[in-house]
Amino acid sequence: MPPVSDAAQLNSESPHGDLILAIDTGGTKTAAWIVELASTGSHRLLGQARTTGGNPLSVGFEKATEAIHAVFVAARHAAQLGDRRATRAIFSIAGAANRDMADRFVAWARSVGFADRIAIVSDILPILAAGTPDCCGVALIAGTGSSAFGRAADGRTKRCGGWGFLLGDEGSGYAIGRAALQHTLRNLEAGTLNCSLTKAVLGMLAVKSVTELTRTVYSNTDARHAIAALATVVCIVAENDDEEAKAILHTAAVDLAELVVRTADAVGVSDSGLPLALSGGLLINSRLLQIRLQDQLHERNLNCTINIVSEPLDGCVRLADPACAKGLVNWHVCS
Repeated sequence: MPPVSDAAQLNSESPHGDLILAIDTGGTKTAAWIVELASTGSHRLLGQARTTGGNPLSVGFEKATEAIHAVFVAARHAAQLGDRRATRAIFSIAGAANRDMADRFVAWARSVGFADRIAIVSDILPILAAGTPDCCGVALIAGTGSSAFGRAADGRTKRCGGWGFLLGDEGSGYAIGRAALQHTLRNLEAGTLNCSLTKAVLGMLAVKSVTELTRTVYSNTDARHAIAALATVVCIVAENDDEEAKAILHTAAVDLAELVVRTADAVGVSDSGLPLALSGGLLINSRLLQIRLQDQLHERNLNCTINIVSEPLDGCVRLADPACAKGLVNWHVCS
């Protein structure tokens, strides 16, 4: 079972309202909240916990369920629920947009007995719920990968991108890191080593030549995430006014803006003031990329009201409220 950290009791008062279990699985962590839902739509956080990554697309189904179960047990303990079961449990899982994947998690969650009702949603739906009014607008995630999801007031929805690094993920941490590696390799071939970005990449990888760099990348057992981690270096160097790094971020902003526009057009929400929820480690942590993205959207005559969503569990809790976004979440009754 994965080790659990940050298990904490938040409120010692005995819960009286509906209990909601919210779990978000990501590439680096799996987090859980147990909250009490009040009739006013507000909620009280009773306990929380965090453990290792539980993205089934990265670690597989078995390890994902181990992480989810471990964080569930820890959060229940922190909330001091005793034998009381949650009214509803909602799981935000990458890959859950695939029906077969979602059905597999539903069957497993039913066997564990997490709650009276359970729901499996994709990792982007809570971002939309947390960052837009009435769950209408566009949600954009840019971390290791990139994807977008749009929803119109009439219920139309569309997911765009999310094709993975072999076929897409434009504007993602992986795309930025790969561009930085290509830039560095070109400079190594030319013997041009005075560039700030090249120095930073070589320093992070602890290499000095084309051979060492390519060997380091291709021998890494998780090359995708290792390449995406270089996006942090690009963002830092760009903040220090390096032209090459700024050019890479500009390209990422162009690609992400096009993804947002494509998604908005698909559901007919390309109006001025479009609510746009941004999430993912890359977008959350790079103010410069946020600014460049907003500039690119403005150039495309798409003026957005941007909200940064740093905690997907906020959206999970909102989706678990029956008063929110009816029809967005498919609930399954457990025996």
